[in-house]
Amino acid sequence: MMNEYLKQLEQPQPKIALSDTRFEIEGAGIVEGSFEVTNIGEGSLAGQIASASDILSFSCENFEGNSCVIDYKLVLEGLFGHISAAAVVTSNGGEKILSFDIFVNPPPLNAPGAAIATVEHFMEYAKTRPADAARLFGRQEFMLWLFNTGYPAMDVYEIFAADPNKERGMDNFLIFCGEKTKARLVAPKSINITIGRWEGARAGAFALRRSAWGYVEGNISLAKEVPWLKLSKTKITGADFDGMGNAEVDYIIFPENLAKGHTATAVINIENETQQMAIAMRCKPAAPFDAALDKEMYLFEDTGKINLRNNTGRDLMVDIFCEGFVRFNAKRYFISESAEIGFDIKFSTLKAATMSLRKQLYVNTQIHVMSVGGVINYTAKLPVTLWNR
Repeated sequence: MMNEYLKQLEQPQPKIALSDTRFEIEGAGIVEGSFEVTNIGEGSLAGQIASASDILSFSCENFEGNSCVIDYKLVLEGLFGHISAAAVVTSNGGEKILSFDIFVNPPPLNAPGAAIATVEHFMEYAKTRPADAARLFGRQEFMLWLFNTGYPAMDVYEIFAADPNKERGMDNFLIFCGEKTKARLVAPKSINITIGRWEGARAGAFALRRSAWGYVEGNISLAKEVPWLKLSKTKITGADFDGMGNAEVDYIIFPENLAKGHTATAVINIENETQQMAIAMRCKPAAPFDAALDKEMYLFEDTGKINLRNNTGRDLMVDIFCEGFVRFNAKRYFISESAEIGFDIKFSTLKAATMSLRKQLYVNTQIHVMSVGGVINYTAKLPVTLWNR
């Protein structure tokens, strides 16, 4: 008897090895796979597989041979979330435990225009349809779907979902999940405007930018009310931004309420929970009139024009004076909206002879145009070059 036992011990012994013993699986419905059983010892390997889970089955219950592939099948229909399954492999070459860590994807969440399978999908949906996503975010079916996905922080979701502003709550939820960053408002530090006319309301707009996709809002107000500026809105929201993250805030300027000739300044405040910005808007009224010559240079005997544009919105009176060889028909002119004022250039015989002797080819002078008669004092100086040709 002892001799027979010793003979058995002396016979070559098999040793079992599996290609995998731990399986991490994500899926739904029917999931199939395989693993390999090999003998890394001696002799011939034989054994059997016993499943410990109803959802797990194998292509064979018994195996024999030193190398074989065994298929497994997981039936996950009707299940969701994290589940596990196990099986025991016994053989004449030892024993192994198979463990299956399974996450069963829940059915997609049906939304207008999309079927949402993951939080990542929901974020992409919110980028293209923010209003629909915000409405869906606060509903019971979203909470159940999120729970079935195995989301680990349902208590945090409930806090965000309780926000009366669903767009803001959804945005904070996606930030918490690491799907996006906080959007911030970007505004100019200053706005400089020149008003070309003194009367009549002038419409304009300044630009705002959103640093990233997502919820953003801000209250807009004047630090101090001014009579010459009115803003079109008191709040900026995500709906005001286009697909490129740009928005505009309209305003109206009333030039007649500006101090004539002086730059006026207003401070526009934009504030939200995390930002405080101040924009300095500087508004400068144009000169009472614009004046320009019709030529860059003139001859010693020539004619010319001054083109005048009245910016005051009412009749304007100007005085014009220059050296004697530039001659106007009058000293004072009344301007309605615009005017062309002609002049002649003619040197006296003595002046012309003197310049010839000195071989002086040109003369520089200025024409002065001055506003008078109750309007702000303003003088335009027009440089004139006269050539002796």
